[in-house]
Amino acid sequence: MERSEIEVLRLLTGGPLSIREMAARMGLSYSRTAAIVRKLVGEGYCERAGKLVGLSSNAKAILLRKLLERYDLRTLLGGSSERVILALSKATDATEIQRRTGLAQSTVYQALRRLMAMGAVRKQGDLYSLADDPDLRTFSELLARELEAKEVEPHAILIHSNHLRLKKVPAGAPARGTKTAFSLFPAYGIDYPSPHDYYVEPEHEMSIEEVLVHALRAAEGKAEATMCAIFYLKNRDRMDPARIRSLARRFGVASLWADLQNYVRGLPVRGADSFLPWDEFKEKAGLYGLQILPPPGAEKMMEVLRELGSRLDSEVHAYLFGGANLLLRGLKKATRDLDLVVGREEDFLRVRDALLRMGFEPLARERLAPADRKLNPGDIYVSEGRPRIDLFTGVICGALSLTEGMRRRAETMVFGKLVLHLLSLEDVFLLKSITEREGDLEDMAAILRHGELRWDEMLETYFEEERVMRRHLCFTLLDNLELLLQREGIAVPIHGRLLRHCLEVGILQALARGATTVREIRGLVDFPEHAIRNRIGKLVKEGKIVKRRRGGRLFLVLTERGRESLFESQQPPGLKS
Repeated sequence: MERSEIEVLRLLTGGPLSIREMAARMGLSYSRTAAIVRKLVGEGYCERAGKLVGLSSNAKAILLRKLLERYDLRTLLGGSSERVILALSKATDATEIQRRTGLAQSTVYQALRRLMAMGAVRKQGDLYSLADDPDLRTFSELLARELEAKEVEPHAILIHSNHLRLKKVPAGAPARGTKTAFSLFPAYGIDYPSPHDYYVEPEHEMSIEEVLVHALRAAEGKAEATMCAIFYLKNRDRMDPARIRSLARRFGVASLWADLQNYVRGLPVRGADSFLPWDEFKEKAGLYGLQILPPPGAEKMMEVLRELGSRLDSEVHAYLFGGANLLLRGLKKATRDLDLVVGREEDFLRVRDALLRMGFEPLARERLAPADRKLNPGDIYVSEGRPRIDLFTGVICGALSLTEGMRRRAETMVFGKLVLHLLSLEDVFLLKSITEREGDLEDMAAILRHGELRWDEMLETYFEEERVMRRHLCFTLLDNLELLLQREGIAVPIHGRLLRHCLEVGILQALARGATTVREIRGLVDFPEHAIRNRIGKLVKEGKIVKRRRGGRLFLVLTERGRESLFESQQPPGLKS
């Protein structure tokens, strides 16, 4: 809000005035003052009665009067402060405020300092929120709703507004944007008549993952959420779970997405009232040609392991990770997959031959879902009514190598000629935090609820794997730990160390991509400027970055040592696209 507008409102708290009186008191021309009044009348703050102008009697103007008694309106709503206030609908950090407002980082911090000094904003940890003032919160909500209403057609309902605007209109009504959500279900084999059409702005080519996440965000009630589950099941083999998870976080449905993954597998969900009862789900899914079967339990898993051990022609040492590991430990009730890794090619062939004798068949590579192809298994074997078996050699899910430390920490069970080593909970947790498979987040939470983990050992294992595999997966690991905090309220003690490591990797990647200044790095890395500067100092001391002057300006340059620590053959994962 402009200062002149605030001054008009402040003057009118003393009672109605004519435009000429206000112009004289403010030292402005009559025409300029009249333009300000017209704008304030249009926004509902003022109303005219003959030649006099007074504050309106609506809810927004009444709240404004109350705020004027407690706050300096020039600080509260002047300049960039109003945009910052509107970005604080819920507790958030400065980086997110900057993204929502489009303001420079320094401008955001200046506004936050002013608002905190007057008591309108408070800070807890790295998160900022509005003060516990009902009038301020209600006023902010009113402004936000008015702003949202201006962004869409009069007949549209805005569902989500942040980096994109998701909205619905009556079916057949014209609207700007690209169709999405339930409107695109028929294009993917799910005929679902809806009284609304769903659009997203700005226009862009719509991915199947976006269609699902937009539908989850737009879903109203159990029936629509259940249709999202059916859409996912129908198209699961075409989707990338990592992309869905990333989109779900941005649209505020990460928890619902985690529940959906459990729901479609017949497992308990946190939001019990989010979906239709399981029997109704199976019936609806059948209408779309989907057969829903609950995943195998511990008894079926043990049966398969015993038969595998009896069918082997010589002893094989195999390592068990994934959900089956948790199943045998009693931390999980059922799972669809049995994930095994062996250390040698000859052991791989022995297990393969035994599985074929058991009636399992290899899944053709062209039938693998995108998520399975990313994990790069040696082979996947299927048999109706039994768990799917994913078999790896040496490298697990294309992410971690089977290290000596993992072998040493494993617990052993024997099934005939199958010597089965259960990877430690620390190693299972680490693996699940970077592979991004369906249900991994819930499994991670189950491990944490079971008891304390050896966190330092886990982080050192990750750093070792980073060097061995020459890949940086720290950003995925960090994202999953932060999702756990958001969904389960579980904070892990290695978060700070991992965050700093991610920042260092992100800075080096930004320099490799061509950035040479702190501002350019800030444009590529989602971290506060002060944190970037602190990490740059450390990287300079370590010889990974050097500072050089050119034409009186300071530039940052990546050294050979810095390049080596990046494993430059890989695609940088930590930068903004």
